[in-house]
Amino acid sequence: MIRRALFHPRATEAERVRSFVTDALTRWRLLQRVPDDEARLVATELFSNAIRHARHDGERLPVVVCWDDEVLRIEVHDPDPRQPVPSWHGAEEDSGRGLLLVEALSYRWGTLPIHDGGKCVYAELAPLKPDE
Repeated sequence: MIRRALFHPRATEAERVRSFVTDALTRWRLLQRVPDDEARLVATELFSNAIRHARHDGERLPVVVCWDDEVLRIEVHDPDPRQPVPSWHGAEEDSGRGLLLVEALSYRWGTLPIHDGGKCVYAELAPLKPDE
C-alpha cells in the first residue's frame, strides 16, 4: 500500500505531514501494528530536514508512506542531490539532532538518488510485536 502527497517546504506544513501519516495508518488499519507516534516523529524530522537543508527553490516536496506487511517506510523526496549527514550539535543548540533521532527510531534509514537528480531520504519502522 502506498500513499503520496505534496507539501510546501514550510515549517508550518509539518502538522499536515504528521496528519498525513496518521491518516494512512488509520485507512490501512495499522494503528495497533505500527508505532504511530514514532512514525509521525520520523516523518516530521525527515520533512524538516529537507526544508532546512536541501535546495528546493520553493518546490513542493513529495512525502510517501508505504506498507508491505513487514515494514512501514516513510520517504521525503527533494531535488537536492547532496546527502544528509547526521551530526551531534552541542547541548546549547536547539536543533541539529533530527537524523540521529530518525536513526534511533528506525529499523533502517538511508538515501537513494531519484531520476530528476534529487534524492529520496527514507526511514523504515518495524511493526510492533504482539506484546508491545
